[in-house]
Amino acid sequence: MNYDFLPLITHSFAYGTEQIMPEFIVSNKAKKTLIYPESFCLLKTSYDYYMEGNNQEFYEIRYVLDGEGYLKYNGRSYLLRKGDGCLIDCRQKYYYQTGSYNWTSTCLTFNGIPAVPLVQAYLQSGNVKFTDAMFSNFEPLQTHILQCTQKASLYMEYEVSCTFYMLLTNLLIAQSKTRNTSEVIEKIVSYIQANYMKALTTDELSHLFGISRTHMTRCFKAYTGFAPHEYITQLRIYNAKYLLKTTNLSIDEISRQTGFSDSVYFIQVFKKIEGITPSKFRKM
Repeated sequence: MNYDFLPLITHSFAYGTEQIMPEFIVSNKAKKTLIYPESFCLLKTSYDYYMEGNNQEFYEIRYVLDGEGYLKYNGRSYLLRKGDGCLIDCRQKYYYQTGSYNWTSTCLTFNGIPAVPLVQAYLQSGNVKFTDAMFSNFEPLQTHILQCTQKASLYMEYEVSCTFYMLLTNLLIAQSKTRNTSEVIEKIVSYIQANYMKALTTDELSHLFGISRTHMTRCFKAYTGFAPHEYITQLRIYNAKYLLKTTNLSIDEISRQTGFSDSVYFIQVFKKIEGITPSKFRKM
């Protein structure tokens, strides 16, 4: 998304730049009855950047446009990559740190009595992170909120509040679906770990667990960092390395025990991942 429509003011600091939205004009009526924005910032940071806070009287949604960073919040750590976001209550202690050379993210803070039950319901799960895979409409809704603040219309504050309500409600719905999906992915991972030595396919797994192939692949990668077939291969190589270190089994026998169709293919895959052949790995 492009935020050029906003009158952002650019500031440089030791670890990057921040483009800050001038203070939003919010009526007293809106502050008492509606959900309203407090600040917006487009932050571009280098590897050394970190920031922490607590006891701040607002909620924050951060969304990653590029790179990766980390959030520590309420006893948990989160990796936030491009397309990931988080919703936190800044009254609680939080800590952000850049995880790559550059990390670009938007930061929208908001407040208002109608937001309280929605945010509390979202935080109850203990997982504050969301992804594009579970909520693809986040950026359009955030953009609409910001666009509304730039126009003078009779019911602008109501429209902003309504869009906030839609955004938070959609986050809640996406989170509930993700909890169900998470249980399925955990079962698939457990099944793969117990059966990696067998001939497993993505189609077989999707059929076995009653989930579409496309949805399973997308969610599996979001949770593990690998597509299902990549995860199976990594698990097979991991166990092959263990057998190479701890047994005198032949290369041919290890390839069979770890689910490879033949030893030639096993050697090719092993060398591609580890950079050396199984025989050289064993000698090392």
